[in-house]
Amino acid sequence: MTIERFISNTLLALTLLAFCLQFFIDFSTDNIGVNCILLTSVLTTLLYFRWSKALDSHPLSSFAVIGFCVTSQLGALFAQSFSWVSVSDNLRQPLVTFSLLAMYQAIALVCHALYRILISTSATNSNKSGLFRSMLDALGVYATPSVINIWIMGGIGLFSLLLSYVSPVANGLSFLAWTPFLIPLYVQQLGSTYCNAKRNYLFLVAYSALVALMAMAFNARGMMLTGLATVSLLFLLVGMRSHKAITAPMLLKFGMIGLLGAALSWPASNMVTAMVIARKDKFKVPLTQMVTKTIDNFLDPEKLAEYNKQVIVKELRSSYDETYVANPMVARFVITKFHDNAIYFSGKISDKGSDEVWRVSQDFFWATLPQPWLDALKIDVDKDKMYFSMGDVLVNLAVGQPLGGEKTGSIFGQGWVMFGNFFPVIYFFMCLVLFAVIDIFSTRTATGITMLSVIGMLNVWPNFLFGITADSLHHLFNSAVRGVAQSAILYAIVFATAKGLSNLYLRLSHNQHNINSVPIVEN
Repeated sequence: MTIERFISNTLLALTLLAFCLQFFIDFSTDNIGVNCILLTSVLTTLLYFRWSKALDSHPLSSFAVIGFCVTSQLGALFAQSFSWVSVSDNLRQPLVTFSLLAMYQAIALVCHALYRILISTSATNSNKSGLFRSMLDALGVYATPSVINIWIMGGIGLFSLLLSYVSPVANGLSFLAWTPFLIPLYVQQLGSTYCNAKRNYLFLVAYSALVALMAMAFNARGMMLTGLATVSLLFLLVGMRSHKAITAPMLLKFGMIGLLGAALSWPASNMVTAMVIARKDKFKVPLTQMVTKTIDNFLDPEKLAEYNKQVIVKELRSSYDETYVANPMVARFVITKFHDNAIYFSGKISDKGSDEVWRVSQDFFWATLPQPWLDALKIDVDKDKMYFSMGDVLVNLAVGQPLGGEKTGSIFGQGWVMFGNFFPVIYFFMCLVLFAVIDIFSTRTATGITMLSVIGMLNVWPNFLFGITADSLHHLFNSAVRGVAQSAILYAIVFATAKGLSNLYLRLSHNQHNINSVPIVEN
């Protein structure tokens, strides 16, 4: 049995197990109906990638489709079933939500199959790689960086991460902070010739500890989780594409990793909660004190339990809540509740409210442009007054809650308000564009193997979450249009800088070695 077939069999078996468990958890008509919809949608998705070569030929767009399935449906089924909770529990309209999500999942699958046919036909009729791909190749986007280059880019990214709140350029560079987490993948692909694995793994452990301390100091939960999520998803993607035969030691290793992940999920969730509790002191106390407060919170089970109880009580009294998966760590992989909220509130918006959604959406689209462009075009959009999300807008127009809070929305709720029954058709063509954009950061070698660029690998986590969906249409548009060019240009600049610095370091090291090796001549 190959690794990819083992992963596929495991996912299929766990899906069927989770499906069966729901019959014992909640045998109500609604829950069983939801359960059957989930099973059909998830099995269709898993079998499409099992029986096709999509993950081999188009890994990034394929993984985005799998990500949509996991974050909206499969993750909900697993998280709730294995926590002994009804999958329809805490959702406003589970049948409607899961039916629509299954429909959009089916649209994405059909679109992906058509996209692969179109791309394959285009590649057969032309031996050229295209202008944009040629430009990216010339910029070094598809090159494999040396381990020295990776550490330099990681250092630049980490420094940019610290400045990301005050500088748009630094924010654009911050994704490079996770570059060192690609080292295990390159070691696995290229072997011991790539670098001294043991030494670089020790550096990576120290780097991870530094990132964790920075995350606590700056109270940035995403900073702590992104690196781990990126490397975990990358190894999952590699495994789902691997045709190597699985061995007993591999099975033991997979089992150990699975048990370790399960064991660490609750401590990690408690750390996330501890950081949320410490947030009230953010920017008010020294950074070292923020670390101390976070650790103290983490070591106080009563404080954690009291905070969780307060959150539940608060959300029960509110017309809006985001409670679904109990484990905060797992909840970051399951965004079903956000889709459910957006779809529910979008159904309560009047025709007048629909016009307002159109107006706000247009302002959001214009706001994706840099301010100098807006000034030159004389477009009256004040970015300083747009500190709210599309989720805020939908809830405000539906039930009158004030704007603010940055509630997570969904393009499926927004799309319904703006385009009604035509949005599924629009989404189909959106997916065609999104797949092409996502796959631009992978390249096919002369031997026919599709390789992932550094940018493609670093974006595997955001693409898994929001590759073919997002909390709003303008965010999807921004990542597809502006994000690609911005990432490529910034990466090319940093990569060139890293190569220059690494070459200088190697030259100086070589000169120093020559000086030290000159024999002493006695007069």
